[in-house]
Amino acid sequence: MEQRAKRPVLVTGAAGFIGSRLRARLEEKGWDVQGMDLVGGPGVDRIGDVRDVALVERLVPEGGIVFHLASVVGIVEVLKRPRETYRTSIEGTRNLVREALRKGARLVFTSSSEVYGDGRGRRIREEDPLPEDHGAWPRASYPEGKLRAEELCRTLVLKGGDARIARLFNVGGPGQDWRRGPVLPTFVRYALLGEPLPVIGEGGDVRCFQHVEDAVSGLLRLGLREEGQGLVVNLGGEEATTIAALAERTGRVLGLPVRIRKVTATQRYGGPSRPCTYRVPDLERARAILGHRPVFGLDRILRDLAESLRRDAVSGEAVGGA
Repeated sequence: MEQRAKRPVLVTGAAGFIGSRLRARLEEKGWDVQGMDLVGGPGVDRIGDVRDVALVERLVPEGGIVFHLASVVGIVEVLKRPRETYRTSIEGTRNLVREALRKGARLVFTSSSEVYGDGRGRRIREEDPLPEDHGAWPRASYPEGKLRAEELCRTLVLKGGDARIARLFNVGGPGQDWRRGPVLPTFVRYALLGEPLPVIGEGGDVRCFQHVEDAVSGLLRLGLREEGQGLVVNLGGEEATTIAALAERTGRVLGLPVRIRKVTATQRYGGPSRPCTYRVPDLERARAILGHRPVFGLDRILRDLAESLRRDAVSGEAVGGA
């Protein structure tokens, strides 16, 4: 149950795809929110880095709630900036854990389904053992950084503090930047341009996608309820699909003819990326404890992405480009 007395809230990564929507939803609910990010934006009050100890000391609210989303996002960016990816997860989370413990604040950490590794051919549960090996650097910098940050959150709980962990599975929706490498906006963009959709290999890898608004709803349910200290929960979509089937579906939903172009991971992302054959969440814990289940299906995500890309093109932000 959401608490009655509204505590001050800090959102890190508030300019991001998910963070900006989280900030807006919190304000709609009447929460006093401050946002920080490395870059400016409508939801950012303070430009800065979570690795800045002095800044974190000033911004973590006494007795408040911290939604920690600051991270390097997207395979393309991770491959370019592995050191920053790894250090941001670990050093930023360490700073927030330290201040949350000192100030009695609640920390809600957005981890990733990538901590589960390659997948197991079945729906993944939170209690499943995590792999020791997440592949080669630089790609492994993202899941390994998230995993180390989770450990820091558990340390906060062991010391009597309040930390919760959301393992987000693939998120998509309007405003998502295709340039960072996510498959949904990439497929929609290419379909709108009439260009072949780039599919790695045979496209047999299986994924499960959730709308960004569903991801935000899950984070709110996790972070704003009084109970939940130490909880780890999967947040994701319910419908699994292969990437090849997703390419065909993109065309069908948008009413556009599509062609597929087989590529390698290096061609797709600019560097090698370890394949993940089956990454689909078990969502029973989110349903049972948080009362959360996704509302929007995959077709809605595709339509919303197409609408936002068309709107960007009309406003002067071209759908095309290198």
